[in-house]
Amino acid sequence: MDIGRYTVLGPLGRGGMGGVYKVGHRELGRIMALKLLQPHELLTELMGEEAVRAAFLREARLMAACEHRNIASVWDLDEDRGRPFMVLEYLCMNVGLLIGEAAVVENPTRTVPPRTALDFVRQTLDGLQYLHGREIIHLDIKPANLMLAADGTIKLIDLGLSRLRGEPWVRPRGLKIGSPYYAAPEQEEHPEQADERADLFAVGVVLHRLLTGRLPGDVGANEPFSGPWQEFFVRALAHDPRERFRDAGAMRLALEPLAADLRERVGDDCVLREPVCTVAGKLRATPLRTGVGTRPFTFLDELMRPLAYHASELEEVADGWLDRCTGLIWGPVSPWPLTWDECGEFVDRQIVAAEGWRMPTVEELVSLLRPEQELGEFCQRPFGDRYLWLWTGDRRGYTSAWFVDVGGGAVLAQDRTCRFHVRPVRSV
Repeated sequence: MDIGRYTVLGPLGRGGMGGVYKVGHRELGRIMALKLLQPHELLTELMGEEAVRAAFLREARLMAACEHRNIASVWDLDEDRGRPFMVLEYLCMNVGLLIGEAAVVENPTRTVPPRTALDFVRQTLDGLQYLHGREIIHLDIKPANLMLAADGTIKLIDLGLSRLRGEPWVRPRGLKIGSPYYAAPEQEEHPEQADERADLFAVGVVLHRLLTGRLPGDVGANEPFSGPWQEFFVRALAHDPRERFRDAGAMRLALEPLAADLRERVGDDCVLREPVCTVAGKLRATPLRTGVGTRPFTFLDELMRPLAYHASELEEVADGWLDRCTGLIWGPVSPWPLTWDECGEFVDRQIVAAEGWRMPTVEELVSLLRPEQELGEFCQRPFGDRYLWLWTGDRRGYTSAWFVDVGGGAVLAQDRTCRFHVRPVRSV
């Protein structure tokens, strides 16, 4: 299937206004994301066909006019068989996928290390400060709209229902603006009156979810917040917008005491235990293709995190790091992200000190993970502060493969054309 001069390689998702596809430029061969106007019937009924089309074109032009590292780039706007489409930079991951936020938003999600959570939110606020400076209110900040590049860069997307300050705007009857649980109270009641502080409320919800895996106010949530953290959330999630941070810059500045609190606790509360060489089951060394079953690995929980953890004792050797507990030697992490197919070539080409190097299986790579780092746990991870996604040699299907989110301690699957790092391994 072709759309304009682009060949469709597969679907990426669908929103109220249109479908998003992974496409390849037929002349350049470059992979991109294409958003085609395919509005949901209900949206067309509420807004009218011409209004939906105008909102789609407006979104493309707003994003194309933005030049900021934390705003996704729009590269093309065209029409195919009467339907407009925009072309954006292709990013495999978003924060929603990273934490496993599903259609049932109320369900618990994975968490990310506190430093990573602060970094994601800091970047989100940088993007919002830029948009707000251009008098654009986003109105739909949520994990799924925070795209994530392989180097950890956050990029905001989806300005379809955003609002320009002072712009005449009448909400169609019955149309909800924003996403449940992330939309500020005043936005749900009067979205035409919501200002920048509604976006900041949503940022507060995002940070809460990243740290706890739950939404604010969840009756099952364990609120581990005290001191500066509690003060931050009281203000960020205030029902009255006048009690929130006045702008994105002020909210970003308020993250500093939280970061300082983490730095202080690292030295005080971190207790390193002597490793005991136990291996949670046999480590499979032969790559496999699992198929698309919901839980292909029995040693992972419903959120694809290890049910139990191995102990490891890494010792530097001539050509890598020997794990005496598993009998595996680990090579260095690739200096740049690669597609899954390029990883195999990288292992063959870059590692020449000894034979037997290969891409690790899921079981082997999971053996390096440690229990997830809650807000009250401040020990450093084996990979330091570097946030990495590492390919495994295991495939999920013909076009997708499994990778390990080292920062979040989970196993996920993605398209093999995504660019992640690789860490080769070999047996002693």
